[in-house]
Amino acid sequence: MYNYSMVKRDNIHFSSRVIDGYNLPFNFIISEREAGKSTDIWLKAYKDFVNNGSTTLVIRRKITHITKAYIDDIAQIINKFTDDQVKFIYPVSTIDDGIVDVTINEKRFLRICALSCDITALKSLVLRDLKYIIFDEFICNPKFKEKYLHNEAFKFMEVYNTFRRESNNLKCYFLGNPYSLFNPYFMFFNVSTALLKRGAIITDKKSYVIQCYEITPELRAKILEENPLYQFDNAYTKYAFEGQNINDMNIIIRDKLPPSFKLLYVFKAQNKYIGLYMADIWDLDPDIYYYAQFIDESSVSKRRDIICFEFEELVERTIMLSPEERYKFQRIKTAMRKRLIAFKNIECYYILEEIYYNL
Repeated sequence: MYNYSMVKRDNIHFSSRVIDGYNLPFNFIISEREAGKSTDIWLKAYKDFVNNGSTTLVIRRKITHITKAYIDDIAQIINKFTDDQVKFIYPVSTIDDGIVDVTINEKRFLRICALSCDITALKSLVLRDLKYIIFDEFICNPKFKEKYLHNEAFKFMEVYNTFRRESNNLKCYFLGNPYSLFNPYFMFFNVSTALLKRGAIITDKKSYVIQCYEITPELRAKILEENPLYQFDNAYTKYAFEGQNINDMNIIIRDKLPPSFKLLYVFKAQNKYIGLYMADIWDLDPDIYYYAQFIDESSVSKRRDIICFEFEELVERTIMLSPEERYKFQRIKTAMRKRLIAFKNIECYYILEEIYYNL
């Protein structure tokens, strides 16, 4: 068996010691690239495998995200920081199925699963020595048209609950880059994205902790010295180096509903109710014509219809729009394109963006 004789690591890259101190099941780590978060978590999983024979479940969003190169790169990371020279053995033929078992010395180290696989197939799997679940690249980049799966957070929790029954103190690590503050997992936990700033740690003290990791000054200086691309003040630099959520920067956020705005429509999507308000006096604020915020269904008049776009959203008082009826929303679509709609928060924007594509 391997000895896990570690090559000495520096102290300027990410370490999970801080987030592990909270000892919570769901751990979110967000940072710009080069911080070393993936390396730290892979080495943690490997150390537990060597010392305790533990297995790690790796989640990827789609089957196409599981490739031979991705799997082999994990081995290269481990070999870079240890003297063990591990060799991964896995059946390449199972990659197209979206479920791959990776072994070291005939013992399973990783099971890699695509979350897009049929939920029944995923729930039928059993891992008795499971210690960690790692979701790599859990934040989508909307600029590249990346999409979350339908009901993705709920599906992940179904997978988590399936494996938790056979595991004590199962810990999940979600690793991501700050493309956007919006994702279905923060919505699932009702996280206030207004609190998510570089260097911040947010937790509910019982289920999740989010670390918005800020790279050290020493690493920042090292990157600037070694990579000239980071010296340009452009959008990529702001995302990759400074850790800014560049896709959210142009969204108009207003904390309060402006005066003279009246409720126009109520939409339902992703089990959320969104009130869309229209300015009653157009010249009060020439920058916005509409305002959107989450509302409680009980606050909506019983005489008002609630508009949805999928059969599963249909409940009492909810109607589904026909293709012909969607033409009357052209004014709202134009306002969305011209950024004339203000939002209570980031989450409301992204759900209304989904509605926009359905109008």
